[in-house]
Amino acid sequence: MKIFHRHIGASLVRGYVPVFLILLSVFSLIVLVDEIDEVGKGDYTFIKATEYLTLTTPSRIVFLAPFVALLGSILALGGLANGRELIAMQASGISPFQIAAMVMKYGLVFILGVVAMEQFVTPPLDQQAFFARSLALSESGAYQSKQGFWFKDGRQYVRIQKVLYGKIPQGIDIFEFGEDGQLSRYVHAQEANVDDPQTWVLRQVQQKMIHGHTFSKSYAEEMDWTSPLRQQEMRVLTLPTSALSTADLYHYVKILDRKGQNSVRYELAFWEKVFRPLNTGLMILVSIPFVFGPLRTATTGKRILMGSMTGLGYYLAIQVLEQVGGLLGLSPVMTVMVPFGSLLGATAIFWRQSV
Repeated sequence: MKIFHRHIGASLVRGYVPVFLILLSVFSLIVLVDEIDEVGKGDYTFIKATEYLTLTTPSRIVFLAPFVALLGSILALGGLANGRELIAMQASGISPFQIAAMVMKYGLVFILGVVAMEQFVTPPLDQQAFFARSLALSESGAYQSKQGFWFKDGRQYVRIQKVLYGKIPQGIDIFEFGEDGQLSRYVHAQEANVDDPQTWVLRQVQQKMIHGHTFSKSYAEEMDWTSPLRQQEMRVLTLPTSALSTADLYHYVKILDRKGQNSVRYELAFWEKVFRPLNTGLMILVSIPFVFGPLRTATTGKRILMGSMTGLGYYLAIQVLEQVGGLLGLSPVMTVMVPFGSLLGATAIFWRQSV
């Protein structure tokens, strides 16, 4: 049995690797072409476009994981079927369900890798890539250092240490200088509410007014502050939902719910990330009937074509349901769960007819 396990595992590796390399190359080329169109705007150079492409590669790997699982499994098992190796295994007393269990065992390793990348690897790299790209394209004179983001407006300098959940500025320092070049006012806030981009609500504010060699201090729980940041500078501080981790999305949805604000977009992004590993596992299950079913004797090209159509159709169904769900006000979890459950049910029926 161990020999069969190792043989199926080696076949899966030989199936996954070429599919992964081809899909990643194609999608990376598409991204690179799009980024080249932006080269020359602001400080955005070809080198920075290449850096952006490199930093966002892990997120493309995670996005492509379900397609790699489907097509890679079809390619691997199809090769075994064409070589009559699956028939030999069954003749040795190994049932199709045992073969499927072996495939899922190795698939579980792939799924766990996707989960780890989506939670711990892609968010910081995507955020770094997004901030660097936005700063280069903004033409705002903003600057990012290890201490945070720096903005300048007249005699006022603003530093933001970090942006929590891609929406909440934290560690805000405001330096105001007088006409003589001397610091006249310093404000520090723990965080800010930027529902109104022009008027921020600073929280836990410490303020120092400097008068020559003396200064006065004050503290306020909240304080309105007229932000000098322009629209392109605000975009620098706003991360797309795809750049947030599953945990960050969950916590930010809770914050929006407490405020009574609309959180549908972030809920939908959260459930998409939750279901991505499940979708990857589902795609592995979907691949089984392509080998044991009516396509048992089909060519590799036909299996790959049918698998591609299945994966693309499933992806399009998810996109359509998300748009319809948003228009009708449906629950985000339901808009993601319905296509998953439908394909799982259809797969179960095909399994019963094929295996």
